[in-house]
Amino acid sequence: MYDFDKVIKRVGTNSYKWDMVAREYDRDDLLPMWIADMDFEIAPEIIQAVKKRADHKTYGYTYPSDNFYDSIIKWNEKRNSYHVKREWMNVSTGVVPSIKAAIYGFTEKEDKILIQTPVYPPFHRSITQAKREIVTSPLIFDGNNYTIDFQDFENKIKSGVKLFILCNPHNPIGRVWTKEELSKMTDLCYENNVKILSDEIHSDIILKGYKHTVINTVSEKAKNISLVCQSPSKTFNIAGLSTSFIIVENEVLRKQMWDSAAALGIDSVNLFGLTAVEAAYTYGEKWLDEMLLYIEANGEFVVNYIKEKLPKIKTYKPQATYLMWLDFRACNLSQGDLMNKLINGARVVLNSGTDFGEEGQGFVRLNIGCSKAMLKECLDRIYHEFH
Repeated sequence: MYDFDKVIKRVGTNSYKWDMVAREYDRDDLLPMWIADMDFEIAPEIIQAVKKRADHKTYGYTYPSDNFYDSIIKWNEKRNSYHVKREWMNVSTGVVPSIKAAIYGFTEKEDKILIQTPVYPPFHRSITQAKREIVTSPLIFDGNNYTIDFQDFENKIKSGVKLFILCNPHNPIGRVWTKEELSKMTDLCYENNVKILSDEIHSDIILKGYKHTVINTVSEKAKNISLVCQSPSKTFNIAGLSTSFIIVENEVLRKQMWDSAAALGIDSVNLFGLTAVEAAYTYGEKWLDEMLLYIEANGEFVVNYIKEKLPKIKTYKPQATYLMWLDFRACNLSQGDLMNKLINGARVVLNSGTDFGEEGQGFVRLNIGCSKAMLKECLDRIYHEFH
């Protein structure tokens, strides 16, 4: 039994989530509920493995061991029913660097790259920084759920798009894409010679009643056009160790991706990151299963609290991730005024919806990967400002 109610003091540890907020706003009374970084103490098995490696007292150059890759293979087999081969994999310093490697490896300047908005801000930034053109296919929101506008998706894919960056499952809306949805998108990409980069960093944080589908398991077509990015960094709260991996089944695409990763210098990773990943996948399953139950309860708590006390605000339980998408549109505020009321009135820091695309106007993203006490404090502060 793990203690997810335990509050870890993170101020003063150079925590991006906590200390950067205090630094940016020059105040220490703000509650950070923004960046996708949990406030839980990590699995003790990971701590023990890292400490044991640290005790060796030499930290020289290293490389991924067979046990490292075996832990990934066994994890995907058990959790995703996906049979990964060692030769399909390579390491990377992170999923975002891997996205950049795919952009540089498979597109040229001014090429079109498709994303489904609202979506994770580094998708937008990575494309514009590389001087490529963003093409958006906005998701359809009915007030309770987001779906894909397949007619729009098809039209955009046929407009000359070279690469589709898929968020699977989707951040910030918390959707788990079905096999049928993935299959339909894959078929359209295959028919139009569009490669797919599938960001599956949240694929282990799947809530009750849902099942993650690795895009490569959808069809033979998918295997031949897809690059899969995974990492335990979100799952086990070890993002600071900068270690992820890429899975590419098609041999031609694999060489292209490895060459691009090497050119960007992202294919050599942290000694302690390798240790933590192996320990997480080998010993961390029980911790993860308990953490998912806690997140499930936190999500239910937010839905019920908002329904009872903040009826102008709308939200829904996510299918995946520890992130919730809050709809403040009924408050009739500009995005600037909304964020000002949250920060200077409620004294809470959430992600602005417009960071995820113009479709996020009137929305904010809330991180529920924290103790219930902290989550209640956040909601109470919002209540006192908005009720």
